[in-house]
Amino acid sequence: MSRQQRRARTRRQQPKRPAYVPWIIAAAVTAAVVGLFVYLGGQPLTPKVGDHWHAGFKVIICGERTPPLPASAGDLHSHSDDVVHIHPNRPETAGKNATLEVFLQLVGLRVAPTSLEVGGKTYTNGDKCPDGRTGRVSVLINGKERTDFLGYIPQDRDQIEFRFGP
Repeated sequence: MSRQQRRARTRRQQPKRPAYVPWIIAAAVTAAVVGLFVYLGGQPLTPKVGDHWHAGFKVIICGERTPPLPASAGDLHSHSDDVVHIHPNRPETAGKNATLEVFLQLVGLRVAPTSLEVGGKTYTNGDKCPDGRTGRVSVLINGKERTDFLGYIPQDRDQIEFRFGP
């Protein structure tokens, strides 16, 4: 038996793979890659030591914007410019430690789900605005109300609003 005949016999003896198998493998790999991108796209970034991010913020009481808060110190601070400056210099203030709660403590703004203290005055859910309407505290991040705002890690270019009003 010649070499060529042996090869032909070997080829015939091996089971032939169905034509759709490569397509199934390609589909599985594509689904895994897409799934990874979706998962990673939903994860917030965290600031690293050396980063310098900015997030705008404002405080609105009964429809009126308050003056900027005084300048503060720390790795999350404000320059009295209604901007959260986030530039961690130490690992203790980077990553998941760079929360809105830390910023609020450093600038002296007290915000809870039911009360907001600014400029020495406390506004509590149910208090009345000057127009007689009942107010409540809300925190908006990029236009969406958030109730879990204290643990939120401000992202570069976020827009954050602390509100009390109808």
